[in-house]
Amino acid sequence: MGAADGFTDSGELDGLTVYDNDGEKVGSVGRVYVDDDTGKPDWVTVKTGLFGMKESFVPLAGARRVG
Repeated sequence: MGAADGFTDSGELDGLTVYDNDGEKVGSVGRVYVDDDTGKPDWVTVKTGLFGMKESFVPLAGARRVG
């Protein structure tokens, strides 16, 4: 799901586990960035590495919730 496809509240994403296309765990959601025009989550940072010390920006476009 992308911002337009169903993630409507940034709070619903906080701390979720993030997986890649092969189902491998990548990390967890750190910060959520909201689109100024729609008010919906559009990008997140994903905490990776040892103790989640590294963060990378990831777009929500094409993302989906599993489970």
